[in-house]
Amino acid sequence: MNKNTFVIFLYISFLFISCGQVKTSESFTAMNTYMTVSIYSSSSKKGKNVCREIQEKVCELEGILSTTLTDSDVYQLNHNKILDAPVNPELSELLDFSKQMYLRTGGAFNPALYPVIREWGFTTEEYKVPSPERVQELLLNTDFSKVECNTAGLLLSDRMELDFGAVGKGYAADKAVEILKSNGIKSALLDFGGNIQAVGKKPDGSLWRVGIKNPWEGGAAAALSVESKAVVTSGGYERYFEKDGVRYIHIFDPKTGCPSNSNLESVTIVCESGKYADALSTALFVMGKDDAIDFYKANTDFDFVLVTKERELIYSAGLRGFIEPLTDFSRVECTADSFEK
Repeated sequence: MNKNTFVIFLYISFLFISCGQVKTSESFTAMNTYMTVSIYSSSSKKGKNVCREIQEKVCELEGILSTTLTDSDVYQLNHNKILDAPVNPELSELLDFSKQMYLRTGGAFNPALYPVIREWGFTTEEYKVPSPERVQELLLNTDFSKVECNTAGLLLSDRMELDFGAVGKGYAADKAVEILKSNGIKSALLDFGGNIQAVGKKPDGSLWRVGIKNPWEGGAAAALSVESKAVVTSGGYERYFEKDGVRYIHIFDPKTGCPSNSNLESVTIVCESGKYADALSTALFVMGKDDAIDFYKANTDFDFVLVTKERELIYSAGLRGFIEPLTDFSRVECTADSFEK
């Protein structure tokens, strides 16, 4: 067999393998959002079984983490201030991770803000602007480091309540990836309410293309090409209310107890872990442009895209060659051009 014939043989073999992958897509609602699982497997039957397994796992996690389902572990903890041992291992895992992120981000990521967020009406959509005195009163019980876990179980202070909404979908995506890998799935794309998780590459060997929403005109502001990565964006342009000409977004600054007044429109995090990307996207948004870049300088185990209110697009060095602006920006900058790692 000559060289050209061998190359053609490999190409035909690749096409045969790619064409042998059957796409299965299933959608469902969980964790108060719409989720879609798209996978490529050896058969439609296998694909449907794996999709069903993922849906069951996500719903199981919702039954642990929900703040509104009365039988959930978190609901019981919030209302009784104690969750007897043995604590669910997945709740314990997420709690440990959240504590690490709380400390690592200087409190910018904080799952103990639930009473504050509820006071502003974001849990019921009955929006209001509470008095500064009321906000300060509620902030007294938001020190997440004081959550106790001992042989008796989980313990909260008298007025503390938890909400893992800023990390729950990312955690669920990580568990879904575990299921995909255990079933031998090498190509899949998950969309958990805007939290994207890419597994491997597309069946044809190309990278997955993921859009970053344009906060001004709609559509996509930029596109990322990724392989085996989580892509999670936090922005204040979708959930907000306005009062007296002021816009109040759903992302809160734990220091002030008020909706964040960040100079960012959105933060997108790209890394392997869904829960890490989920937590970081919120924390860096709260930090604002300069502090977010400083955090990245000290923690380069992820990549980021910042879209600022001045219509800047700033991205980390690891995304060079994998990001494409799709709208007009006042400035496009890679952080590698402004500092040395």
